Amino acid sequence: MKKDFYVFRHGQTDMNLAGRWQGQGIDMPLNSTGIKEAEELAKELENSGIEIIYTSPLLRAVQTAEIVAEALEAPIRIEEGFVEGSFGEAEGRTKPEIAMMFPDIIGAWESLEPETMDTFFSGGESKREIQKRVMDTLHKIAQEPYQVVGISAHSAVLRCLILFFGVKMQRVPHGTPFHLIFENDEFSFNDKYSK
Repeated sequence: MKKDFYVFRHGQTDMNLAGRWQGQGIDMPLNSTGIKEAEELAKELENSGIEIIYTSPLLRAVQTAEIVAEALEAPIRIEEGFVEGSFGEAEGRTKPEIAMMFPDIIGAWESLEPETMDTFFSGGESKREIQKRVMDTLHKIAQEPYQVVGISAHSAVLRCLILFFGVKMQRVPHGTPFHLIFENDEFSFNDKYSK
């Protein structure tokens, strides 16, 4: 039986605007731009048929899920498996600061090549760990009785997720939904969702 999953990144926060990496440890609300992005996302998904939205427990993802869920009249469920990656000592810092502190790590972290999947910042998760956590969570949700599912998550989560399907995206835009299909016990990447 075919199931559809629409996975999207939360709207903008002030930390995003300042270019600071939030990771798991910084829990900021959406700013006014982020709220507008979530409202636009809700319009884009209005004909998707989403029955339920699973969201990362972090405030920026929950607020995005709430805006979309209200428009679609769908319930929300918190799912720890979709929390943003842990960036350890890189959290709260800008990319130039991270590049100065971790010159041997930043390039491999940003690389989308398979040999860099075990890269991590001190105290944080590797890209492979993020990817496995997210894929395991998707497979768990696929066993639930829903046919069309929304997922509110984060940049590193989405980068690592779509990389599993060979899709390389250096930057994941706020409020952009991606469509996954679950069929015959396997996920496939359909594309950016469009009406």
